[in-house]
Amino acid sequence: MPDATTPARRTGGRSARVQDAVEAAALELLLDVGYSGLTMRAVAQAAGVAETTIYRRWPTVDHLTAAALLRLAAVDNPIPDTGSIEGDLHALLTQIVALLNRPRVLRVVRSAAALDDDSTGSIRAARSAFFDHRFATATSIVERAIGRHELPADTDAYQLIEAISAPAYMRALLGNRPIDDDFIAATVAYALAGARAGTRDDTLGNSWDGSR
Repeated sequence: MPDATTPARRTGGRSARVQDAVEAAALELLLDVGYSGLTMRAVAQAAGVAETTIYRRWPTVDHLTAAALLRLAAVDNPIPDTGSIEGDLHALLTQIVALLNRPRVLRVVRSAAALDDDSTGSIRAARSAFFDHRFATATSIVERAIGRHELPADTDAYQLIEAISAPAYMRALLGNRPIDDDFIAATVAYALAGARAGTRDDTLGNSWDGSR
């Protein structure tokens, strides 16, 4: 699994380098000290830029946090391709659980959930982009399964990925129940049962044989 703090570097001039340095510093501090310890001064010192430079692009700590979350979201786990929908979903959820079981990353995810929005809606949009990116990049798993006739042709790919991902995020955010192998197996089984029960009529034709 790639390190959460080392996405592909931007190319471009000084502005791009400054943006890259500030976002990297903000993410590293967010991972280290959490949202409550993130300050403009600390980010400026870590990035080697003036505080005024940061304020011009990121007017508040919330905006910095949102930028850090987008940077974290830019790091993709490899999309599983095990040859079956059960195997792919199990591997995908195992990746998610491994990420959420890292205390530094969990701190960032909890920060994302706690962010208040501003009048422009940019923070809400950045937070949504973080979670949307995590879910949307995995929809190819469902598309392949439909092609193999393992799922109904009208299966909502995004909804199925949400169905296996959301319980893990909920348990991570609440911290009230374990996120272990039993949880992974049960979540995948329930999500697949729901997807396969969603459409059971003749309109599917040969796209799903209903016996799986």
